[in-house]
Amino acid sequence: MKKLVVFFLSLFILINCGKSSEKNSSETSVDQETQNWARPGSQGQMSGAYFVYENTLDVSDTLISVDSPQAMMTQIHESYTTEDGLAGMREKKEIIVHSDESLILKQGGLHVMLMNLKEDLSENDSVEVTLEFTEAGTVKFKLPVKSNK
Repeated sequence: MKKLVVFFLSLFILINCGKSSEKNSSETSVDQETQNWARPGSQGQMSGAYFVYENTLDVSDTLISVDSPQAMMTQIHESYTTEDGLAGMREKKEIIVHSDESLILKQGGLHVMLMNLKEDLSENDSVEVTLEFTEAGTVKFKLPVKSNK
C-alpha cells in the first residue's frame, strides 16, 4: 500500500510540475509578468512556483535557501530525464547565479516546490516566496496564483 501511495505521489509531481513551457527553452529574454506565477493547490497537497530572479550584483551569488509561509516545506527542484527516457525531479540544494545573469524558474526546469500547503491556493490568491543568497541576502517575491499556462 505504501508503495502505491509513493507511486501516485510521484506521478502527481511529474504531471503538475514537470510540464515544459511552450516557450522555446533557448529564449534569453523572458517576459517576467507572464513568467512569475504559482500553481493552484489544495491544503496538504503540493504546488509549484515559477519566476525570474536577476543577479544585478558585480559578483556571482549563491542561492542557499528558499521558503514560503504558505507551505510546510519549500525546495528548489530540477526536472530531468534519464537515459531510459524516464522523467523525474530532484532537489537542487545550491544554485550559483553569475553576475548579470538570471535564474529562471519554470515548468520543466528549475522550479520551486511548495509541499504540504498550509492553506488552499486558488486563482487570484498570491504566494510569497523568500530566497536567501550569500551576497544579496533576502529577496522576496509575491506571485499571483494562476491556472496551468
